[in-house]
Formats: sequence, C-alpha cells, structure tokens
Amino acid sequence: MADIRADLGTSATDINQLQTFDGPAPETINGRLAMLGVFTGLLFEATTGQGLLQQTADHPIFVFASFVLISIATYIPLVKGYTRKEPFANNLLGLNWTPKAENWNGRLAMMGFTGMILTEALTGVNTLQAWGLQTVPVPGIHY
Repeated sequence: MADIRADLGTSATDINQLQTFDGPAPETINGRLAMLGVFTGLLFEATTGQGLLQQTADHPIFVFASFVLISIATYIPLVKGYTRKEPFANNLLGLNWTPKAENWNGRLAMMGFTGMILTEALTGVNTLQAWGLQTVPVPGIHY
C-alpha cells in the first residue's frame, strides 16, 4: 500500500494525505533522518568519543534544524505533485539511485539508529566503544 501511495502524484498534494501512516512522507523523512543520524552519529563518536545522547544534548539546534530542513526538502516535491519516482530515480555514477533503494536504506538506518540508542542505554558507552572499535576513555586522561 505504501508503494501505491508513494505514486499518487497530484492527487496526494494534501498534507494530510502525505502524512498518513502509510503515506509517502513519514517513511521518507524518518529514513533520511536515520541515515543522517547514523552517519553523523558514528562520525562524531569516532572523533569525539561522545555517544548519541551527549551529541544531541550538546547540539540541539543542529538536530532540530536537520529535522526541519529534511522535512521541508521532502515535502516540497510531494506537494508539487511529483511521485517518488519522477524526481529521484536516476543512474548517477553508474549507481542505481531509486526510491525503493532509498526506502530500504532508510529502514536499515532506522534499525541501526535504534540499535545505537539501545546499545548506549544498556552499556553506558557509545556504540563504537561497546563493539570494541574505540577505547573507553579513562576519566582524567586526554587522548
């Protein structure tokens, strides 16, 4: 059903239709935010040693601005009546960039982001430290 709704085109220009549970907007926005969150979360964990919760607490404006920017950038083509296939499907650099691939990458990123939060909540250290990919910092010693 979500694939059908993603291709409603001009009949789905009402924001309420776009935002329904199986509409094109929620999964697209959440997937894009999760992909951004996993990438930047792991990048800053590797460079600062801070977990996701600390990163969010230190930079709430960046997190909120990312949400707003990605939401607006997702809604604009949908409200104009574009389907998820028209403006996004292309074969750039020999890679097959399709809405279906974006949805699956987003779904995996949502599970990964949830796993990162759970790992941090259960272990008390960031994801890279929990998996042994980064040393656990010792208080008082600066790396």
